[in-house]
Amino acid sequence: MTEVELDKILLRQESTHLEYKSKIDSSYKIARTIAAFANTSGGTLLIGINDDRTVKGCSEIEEITKLSEAAELLVEPPLSIQYRSLKYGGKKTVLVIKIEESPEKPHKVLDEEGEKTVYIRANDQTTPVGKEMTQLLKKNETKVNESLLMQNNVKYLLMYLKKNRRITAKEYAKLINISETRAKKFLESLTYEGILLVLKKEKPPQFVCKF
Repeated sequence: MTEVELDKILLRQESTHLEYKSKIDSSYKIARTIAAFANTSGGTLLIGINDDRTVKGCSEIEEITKLSEAAELLVEPPLSIQYRSLKYGGKKTVLVIKIEESPEKPHKVLDEEGEKTVYIRANDQTTPVGKEMTQLLKKNETKVNESLLMQNNVKYLLMYLKKNRRITAKEYAKLINISETRAKKFLESLTYEGILLVLKKEKPPQFVCKF
């Protein structure tokens, strides 16, 4: 990645595929982020970037030590992480970490109490999920059925989610004037196909786009 390419990325807000960090606070916290990217549809983690997307820079050795510990010791199964170091302005180090969607998902994350939890990316948030979504992650292929994405009702829903980010079955039923039962079945079917993710810990359950 060049400095010009980084400047283009910095125009974008955090999302399902992008997260900024000024530094890694702890190996436990960053383990959740990288596992969430691997469990969802992959993404890029930029270290050395402030919340306002200005370049702060970071210590490469210190940050990579924490990242390696997280990927190898706190994520199960372990993740292989690739990164590049960029000198921004000739002096500020920015780390560019690429995480691919994993064929070994779901990856669990060990916390400070020894508990294991599965995380996903839901828009710009790293979110824990329950047993049902964990099982669906095992089933979901890394490639989505392209013919489904071409259906008008799916395209309309994805356009809505791009703007509004989340939707419930009740909201979708009202949006297209069908029963809530039919709306729920349709959203669940897209979840089984790996197009949506369901956050059942939210009340009522919310559906988000996976990619």
